[in-house]
Amino acid sequence: MNWWLTRSARLASEKTTIAQLEDSSEWLKLLKWRATSDLTLCLDFVINHGGIDYALEMDYPNVFPDAPPMIFSSNRSRISDHQYGAAGELCLEHRPDNWHPNVTGADMISSTYRLLSEERPESGAIVYAHSAHVGSLGKDMRTKLCRLVLSCSDKVALNSLTEHEVTRLSLKERAVAKIYIANIETIGPKDTPLWRTDIGASAGGSCSDSLVVRVPTFETSNMLSADELEKVFARLGLTELISATDVANDPVPVLIGDADKWQLLWFFTSKNERKLIRYSTLEIPPDMQRLPTAYENLVGKRVGLVGCGSVGSKVAVSLARSGVQNFFLVDEDIFFPGNIVRNELALDGIGVHKTNLLKDRLLQICPSIDAKLLRLSLGGQESAASMTAALEELQNCDVIVDATADPVAFNLMASAAKRSKTAMIWCQVFAGGIGGFIARARPDIDPIPSAARDQIRQWCTDQGVAWSSWQVENAQSYEGRTENGAPLVADDAEVSIVAYHATRFVTDYLAQPERSIFPMSAYMIGMSSEWAFNQPFDTVPIDLRPEGDWGDIVDPIDAEEMMVLIKEHLVIEEADDASSCS
Repeated sequence: MNWWLTRSARLASEKTTIAQLEDSSEWLKLLKWRATSDLTLCLDFVINHGGIDYALEMDYPNVFPDAPPMIFSSNRSRISDHQYGAAGELCLEHRPDNWHPNVTGADMISSTYRLLSEERPESGAIVYAHSAHVGSLGKDMRTKLCRLVLSCSDKVALNSLTEHEVTRLSLKERAVAKIYIANIETIGPKDTPLWRTDIGASAGGSCSDSLVVRVPTFETSNMLSADELEKVFARLGLTELISATDVANDPVPVLIGDADKWQLLWFFTSKNERKLIRYSTLEIPPDMQRLPTAYENLVGKRVGLVGCGSVGSKVAVSLARSGVQNFFLVDEDIFFPGNIVRNELALDGIGVHKTNLLKDRLLQICPSIDAKLLRLSLGGQESAASMTAALEELQNCDVIVDATADPVAFNLMASAAKRSKTAMIWCQVFAGGIGGFIARARPDIDPIPSAARDQIRQWCTDQGVAWSSWQVENAQSYEGRTENGAPLVADDAEVSIVAYHATRFVTDYLAQPERSIFPMSAYMIGMSSEWAFNQPFDTVPIDLRPEGDWGDIVDPIDAEEMMVLIKEHLVIEEADDASSCS
């Protein structure tokens, strides 16, 4: 319901104060109140200033007085430099960023008169009125559909070029959300570039052979045509640009400028008609410290992740955002539409192995990601050679993450972690969204993984709270049913909570292996008041006691016995006859 139909007292007050303003001023003339077809309340009025009548319209929003009225010129023409576009509303003292419901339509009209008076003083000169607005990059770029993205390092490289010397340039362009984005790939010859950009743009897009020239005196108006720019090039002695940009049916991009003023110009020539497209330059702000300094240690670490489904995909992506760049991904599963409800992957990957899709997703976050893939079910019906290779690869990682919730796979990973003294972190989402748990086993600090698992199981038993039948039967699934058969499903948010808590265990260990911000190595995480949880978001720590010996089993043997053992089993192949040595 529109405000003026339900708030008669405020409507009467608005009309009274505006009428009083008209009576007390010589510059205001009210015309009529009216409602549009969508019941927007409007007021037509005229402001006279400097002998000129300005026909105006004030539109009250349906949510008034929670938002300010808007004032336009009646014919939707530009009458002020403080106006949102030629046909837009005036930008006045009272705006959404400082609005208060006590401000009236009369205040808005008075503000309009002050704006016109300041911009058009009695001297007849036109001045730019004082502005209280603070500009923003996002607002400035809203209407810019073609953008050149430059990093600070790109600008340093560009400004080091020799003046007036035309240089080869490779540009990458891609369309993202209906915006055309271009960025530098290389400056100079492709085989021996002078500069390669540090912008980590994702794969995809097309590359264009372009030209770049540094011209300190280059100043151009956005109103110049392609032919007029050619004359500018001629005056600057840039004949190579003139011949290069006058190629039929072959668009030619040129990057020109100096210091903080660089502009990308695309020249098009078709049927003797030359066109020009200007790109707006968007400079990437200097990097801000968005991660803890300790996370610098993550760059050289390798994470072995088994299970690339709902939990595993979220863990991997979060680790990539945190700085991990080296992964070993293990999973045999294929991505289907039903997986989308809880997975970090997208529908365009239907029918592809999850490991491959997850690698592509990681590369979108950081192009320098190195991910080795193994499409295998750890503990499944695989060849012994494949299984052995997987376990040996996991032992070469800095940490092993089990995101399978599979006991057979856990046993294999636990044995590998113990043997190689590699930290292991695992987690599970309980059926029906009841909650989940995270756990870790750090070499020589925590119990070995198998012992840690047994202690967690014992803790669950000690709570004296029985698991209902649907939880037991569906312990390996994110779904379950109540005794009445109603489905209980863990949704994406609940899976994410457990996955990101597990990720935090990983980053904590990799960043500072010798100490941790987490006093316990296992936590039960509640999402409901079921089972052992008192409330949703109830987190219960589990104190794990050191148990078991980390490292491989080594039977005592002296050097002499070792040599005997080696000679007994080492086969040395000899040549069949002496002639074979000749």
